[in-house]
This record gives sequence, structure tokens and C-alpha cells, in this order.
Amino acid sequence: MIRFLCRLALIALGLTGCSMPVERRSAIVESPAGLLAAQHGLVDMRTYLPDVSVALKYGTSQNITHQPLYPANMPCLLRATTAMKLRRVQEALRPLGFAIRIWDAWRPPEVQLELMRQGGGTGMFLDPRVAWSRHCSGVAVDLTLIDLEGREQRMPSPHDENSDRAYFQYSGDDPVVRQNLAVLQQVMQANGFTTIALEWWHFDDNTCWSHPQPEVYAKDIGLALPGMR
Repeated sequence: MIRFLCRLALIALGLTGCSMPVERRSAIVESPAGLLAAQHGLVDMRTYLPDVSVALKYGTSQNITHQPLYPANMPCLLRATTAMKLRRVQEALRPLGFAIRIWDAWRPPEVQLELMRQGGGTGMFLDPRVAWSRHCSGVAVDLTLIDLEGREQRMPSPHDENSDRAYFQYSGDDPVVRQNLAVLQQVMQANGFTTIALEWWHFDDNTCWSHPQPEVYAKDIGLALPGMR
């Protein structure tokens, strides 16, 4: 019993041995930025889907810049219609023993510029001179598969890995990875998302081309970003 209670305490504090903070709570107060974002058609996934697991990679140093690009109070935002589709994904995965963990959702254009400045040579980040990332409009999401205990499942690669392993068609010999990726892709596609060839973790709302949405800047919702030039 003591061990069980200690584990519950660790989960509540996000100290279960993960290398970065993960939120999976049932009662989260919406941030001021999240409230302002509603005026731009964005909803905070922490309140829209309270049981969703969130681990925003750009809120840590575990990204190509090796420094946090998001503030500690970064809202996890998506367009309301995209969020609705993601809720259906979560509902479809649960009977299979899985759920989603969001690695990135709405991405401020200011952050996209910084990612392009530092990682443009990798080809992983869309050049704003060509077009903005769909993340900047809140119609794209980076995510992975977890089990119902919150443990990340084996997938082809980590987030933002610039290698052949990131390709959406897994060519390795691990049957568990192949099965996990197939489950994620099939459920996402069945609920209105499309993937891109070079990033297995990235999914676009499939209406993003027929119904394009405007970019939303951090300044539009009063969000202060760390270390932005």
C-alpha cells in the first residue's frame, strides 16, 4: 500500500522516471493565453480533453536548439475542429489499450522562425518564405502512442530525429514498432488526419488545404516566449 501511494504521488508530480515533464491530469485551469486564444478559434487541449497526455518537446531543451522555446505556461492549442477529431482518436484508441501523447500542437510563428534559423539545413522545418507550418495555424499535431498507464510505446524514432527512421513507412525489423505505428496511423487517418512522408509523428488535419486557417502569433494571445530575438 505504501509503495502504491508513493507511486500515485510521483505520478501527480510528474516524477515517474520520464526524462521530461508529462501532464495527464483531470482538472487543469486554463491559462490566460488559452483564454485569449479562443478569440482566434483555438482551444486548449488540457481543458478540451482533460485526460490527454501532454509533453511539449519545445518546452524543454530536448529539441534541435537545445533550449526551451516555449514558456512553462505554454498552452497546448489546436483549432476547435481539429481538437474534435483528436478527441475521436483518443476514444478509438482506448478500447485497443492505447492513448495519445501530444509532443507539439499550435506552434507560434515566432518559434517556427527560430527553428528554421537553427535547423533549416535539416529539411525538417518548413521555410516561412515558402509557407508557414500548419502547426502555426493550429491544424497540425505531433504525437506518439502511449499505453493506458502513460508509458510511451516503441516507435520508429524519437521526435524530430533527422534520419531514415523518421520516415512514415517503417522499414525496420521490429514487429512491435511496425504494429504500433500501424495502429497510430490507421486511427489517425480514420478520424480525418493525414501524415507526411518524412515525420511519422506529424499529422495534419485533412481540411487544412481546402479550408486554410490564419497563423496565430504568440503576441496575438499575450504569450511571452523565452529567449526570442
